[in-house]
Formats: sequence, structure tokens, C-alpha cells
Amino acid sequence: MAKETVNYKCPSCGGPLHFDSATGKLKCDYCLSVYKPDEIAKMYGDKPDQSAGKQQVEYDQEAEADFTSRKEDEITVGGKWDASTIPADWGEDSANMVAYTCPSCGGEILAEASTAATSCPYCGNPTIIESKLTGTMRPQYIIPFKLDQKAASETYRNFCKGKMLLPKTFSSNSTIEKLRGIYVPFWLFDSRVSGDYAFLGETSTSHREGDYIVTRTSQYSIRRSLKVGFNHIPTDASRNMPDDLMDSLEPFDYSQMTQFSTSYLPGYLADRSDVSIEESSDRAKNRAVESAQNIAFTDARRGPYASVLPYGSQVSFEKGQVHYALLPVYILKVAWNGKNYLYAMNGQTGKFVGDLPVDKGRFFGLFGGLTGILFIVFYILVQFILGGF
Repeated sequence: MAKETVNYKCPSCGGPLHFDSATGKLKCDYCLSVYKPDEIAKMYGDKPDQSAGKQQVEYDQEAEADFTSRKEDEITVGGKWDASTIPADWGEDSANMVAYTCPSCGGEILAEASTAATSCPYCGNPTIIESKLTGTMRPQYIIPFKLDQKAASETYRNFCKGKMLLPKTFSSNSTIEKLRGIYVPFWLFDSRVSGDYAFLGETSTSHREGDYIVTRTSQYSIRRSLKVGFNHIPTDASRNMPDDLMDSLEPFDYSQMTQFSTSYLPGYLADRSDVSIEESSDRAKNRAVESAQNIAFTDARRGPYASVLPYGSQVSFEKGQVHYALLPVYILKVAWNGKNYLYAMNGQTGKFVGDLPVDKGRFFGLFGGLTGILFIVFYILVQFILGGF
């Protein structure tokens, strides 16, 4: 491990460099020089993992077959998750990074050694304890921020715009300034699903016989078999990030994912993974199994059936490789009326998610004002009719 801390500095003037999401390059604030991340990484001896993943999907369909009885859904799981390609530690890169721990919520974030972290991005606590980076795996991949702080702030303003009953604190400049860009850790799972699916299809025809309308219903047993490979099923590896919130930010464009280098981190924080691969694997398995079933169900509905119902399945789920990546997310936590509201934005696509509250005081104030205006209008109208004016 290196004995001294190394920060990325401008080769021209020696000033600090930060990653500019608009250009995808490192920029010096003093002389305005720009450099490609891999150029600076080579200068500092950063050697990212060379492994890469490709997405492959294979689908086979079998013809319809008879199912004489209802089959129970069966799922068998085979193999072990292969995390052998994930680096065991940060190595020399740890000399350039520090870990910050919030004593209030327990959140852990990573940043450059030169970063002055004064508050926790999760709970807003101003007390942050700095420590050396130890006991954590080094990411393999990273999707750099494409949208900068200005774009994120503007997106949030538009998110709040026009909402008359929103508490003022949510749209205030002091709140918007707390929006932070953080690289969130994700496990990316590769897997394969093989399944035999049974469905019950129905068709119906009607015709008149004298005074009666006769409806004839026919039932069909449908079978679909498929094999699907899934690459990079994402599950967030941070306890600080609600799973449903992170799922709502999808999709991320994996074509822009590159090998990890600390040269992408200047100007941003990085969350520290604290959810294990095994803890996340069930989520990845369920997503793969459900997606495979939806493919089979969609294909079965293409037939001449008025309705199609699941009738049973036998599924084999095979575990594959696991990858560790950092994905770009802007987060904002707002405390109001005794509750905490967390908002997130995809730092690559600009997708913004979160629930905005209603200020009941503003609601009743607005309702009362409108009621008063309507009463005055009604009073004037009545007086006019009665000849009072």
C-alpha cells in the first residue's frame, strides 16, 4: 500500500482536478485544462479491472402440448455466484480515498482524501467521522455522471413547479443546495433461466337459437418452453438507499459503463457497499424468474384466445457471475413535519423519483380564501337580483 496520499492534480498548473459530467473529462478549475480520465489514470498508475461483460439472450419456443392436470410452480436453483473477478480490496487506490461515517444514521460514504465532508447526505447530520478506507471491495465498473449539479437542480425545480400545496421548504434555494451527487454501489448479477410453462387458454363464440343465445366456450392447454440469459441484473448494495427508490431510477444505459477508475470520482461522493451478494441474490433471482415468466406469458397470449391464465411451471435458475459497479445518483433528503422525504435522480438519464407531501395549512388557507371569494360573489349577485345595488 502506498505510504502517502495522492490527489489528482493538473499536469499543467498543479491545481486540483474534478470530473466534469458534461464533457466526461477531468477539468482544472484554475487553468481550465481538460484531460481524459484514462490519461490521468495512467499517470497515477491506476490499473482498472480488464474484465468486461456482454449481454446475451436466447429464446426457444415449443409448440402447444397437453397438460392433463394442474401443475404446481417449481423453482430449482443451481450453481454458486461467481464473484472471483471482483478485486478483494482497493490496493494502492486506498491511499487516495477516505471513508466517512455518520454517527447518527450509520451511513458510510467514500470520497477523495481532500474532500471536506461536513454533513451526511442521508440524514443531514453535520458531524462526520473520517477514517481510513479498509475492508471493502474495489468496484469493477462505473457509469460516470452525465448530468451536472446545475442540471440536477433544474430538474428538481421542475419537479416541484406548479404544485401549489407543496410546503415552501421543499422548493427553497437552501433545500435545493443540499442536492448531492453520489455513486451508489450495485451488484450486477448474470444468470440463466430455463422453464416449462403451462397456461390455460379460452375462446368463446355465441349464436342465437330461437329465443336463446348459446355461448360455447373451449379450453386449451398451452405450453411454452424457453431459455433466457440475463446479464447485469441490478440490485443496490446500500442499506441507506430504499430498494424501491433505486429500482424506480432504472434503466441505466450499460453501453456507457466503463472500467472503474478513481479519476471519475473527483467532485462526487461514493456510497460504501454494506449489503452482501447473498443478501441481494434473492432479489436478482426473483426479477429474472418473473421476467422469464412474463416472456412466456406474452408469447402465449399471441394465440387466438380470449383469455390466458397461468397453469403451472417448472423453472431452473442458474447462478452466474456477479459484478460490482458504481452508478450515478443525485439524492436529496428533506425533513418536514416530523418526517423525512428522500428524492433521487438518475445522474445519467435525469429520471427523478420521490413523493411530494401536501401542506394542509396551505390547503385550508387556499380553500378558505376561495370560499370567501365565492361568498362575496354570491352575496353581490343576490343583492343585484333583489335590487340592493
